[in-house]
Formats: sequence, C-alpha cells, structure tokens
Amino acid sequence: MSFHLIHFSKNLNGYVDVNLYLPVGTEYEDMVEPGEKFQTLWLLHGHSGNFMEWPQYSAIEKLAMLNKFAVVSVDGDNSHYNDMVTGDNYYTYITVELPAFLRKHFPLSDKREDNFIAGLSMGGNGAAKLGFANPDKYGAIGIFSVGPPDPMVFPLTMPEDFREKMIKYSTGPMENIPGTYQDVWNNFLKLKDSGYPMPLIYDACGRQDFTFTHYKAFRKFVEENGMSEYVKFEDWDGVHAWDFWDVAIHKFVDLLPLKGKGIWRKWYNERHPEAR
Repeated sequence: MSFHLIHFSKNLNGYVDVNLYLPVGTEYEDMVEPGEKFQTLWLLHGHSGNFMEWPQYSAIEKLAMLNKFAVVSVDGDNSHYNDMVTGDNYYTYITVELPAFLRKHFPLSDKREDNFIAGLSMGGNGAAKLGFANPDKYGAIGIFSVGPPDPMVFPLTMPEDFREKMIKYSTGPMENIPGTYQDVWNNFLKLKDSGYPMPLIYDACGRQDFTFTHYKAFRKFVEENGMSEYVKFEDWDGVHAWDFWDVAIHKFVDLLPLKGKGIWRKWYNERHPEAR
C-alpha cells in the first residue's frame, strides 16, 4: 500500500511531500501481525531529483512487498541533506522530525536495527552523511554512485559557479566542516568507537560513472585505515543512471537483515506446493 503524504514541517518552514510504502494489503495480509512495527528503508534522491524518483524508476516497492518492509522516499530538494546556511534544515528534518511524525501515525519501528538508509549520487552522499553521524539511528547504509567524496576536497572539484552556490546556500565555508555531521570521512572512522554495532555499509559505483574517482578515493581511504572489513564495495560496468541504481538497490536489499525476507515466496509455496 503506497501513500503520497503532504505534511507540514517546522524544519522546512512549510508543507513537504513524502512517499510511504507499507507492506500491507498484500496477498500475505494474514501473516501481518496486529500492531506489527515494520522495518524501514529511508531513501534519498540525487541532485535535481524528487521524492517520487525511487518509487517511479526502481523496483523498490516490489522488493518491499516481497520482503515485508516499509519504504520512505523523502524530498531533499538540492540541499545536499544539510541544515542549510541559507535555507531549510533538511538534515534535522530527515533524521529527527520526519521519523517522529511518521512513527506517530504509521506502524514503523524505531529500533536502530530495523532502520536503513540509502541514496544515489547526492543522496548517496546524504546517506553516508546522515548514517555515519547517527550510529544510533541506522543499522545499514547504502551508498550508490558518489564515493562518498572527501568533504574537504569535493567542492574544489566542482565548477566554480556550482561550488559558490553550494558553499553559500548549503554547506557553508569548508573550514567549518571538520567535527560536524558534514565531516563524512572522519565520522566514518568514529563508527568503531561509537558504542553501537558497526552498521552494514554497502558502496557501489559504475566504472564509467563520473563519480568513480570519488568512489575509488573513499575505498582507498577505508583500506588505508584498516577498515575494509566494515564496507562491502562493489563496482561493475555502468554509468550515472537508473539501470545501475536499480541493480544496486536489489543488491543492497539482499544484504539487509530483514525479518520478513522472502515472505511472499513462503506464502505462495504454502498454497502452491507444486511450484516449489
């Protein structure tokens, strides 16, 4: 069952769209327990994207139905998922306000091990940014087609007009980044000492993608710091496009510790033993 919600956000100073998929009203409805709280995947879109891209261009809702988990596709505008310098507080909205609102009205689990975050391009960096800075909130992090890039280097690789807009409206001066939630690489290193179990981290990029340089740089950084065991890196032929991201989300979902993994097939096999 899919919901297009429009709700008021204090952090975004107005009404905002969000798409919510719940694995209810399916053929296996009799296997959904009364009051059951669903594991949840939070999905972030890329630059110039919107909250409907994941539901429209990937098979994520089909995967959620087959494996019994909820999906929240958020709208992050072009905020880079920051509390913007000149703009709205997307970081706080996604990590605090939106989960509280949805859990108040829908059966979504608030347990760390039941919540996962992933995204593509700008959203992949956002998933790393939010996930690494909040080890108490997410049990798995999916990073597609982005790196994540070194926040102290990435702006310098961008065209000057884009860099100036990003610094002015979103990230703020680069010298202000160290020690904050934007300090993605250093926050990754801190995960081991956070007091929480290491999240499952999956990082995938196409070899012909223009972000492949950032992917290779982050992979080298992880290896040099002796933390390769904590990240599953995968790359294959592909570009910055939905053909790649749909494969990546399938691979990520396959890795998730889902309590209802394969529930639809189980339901079907019980009723059609000849098809086993």
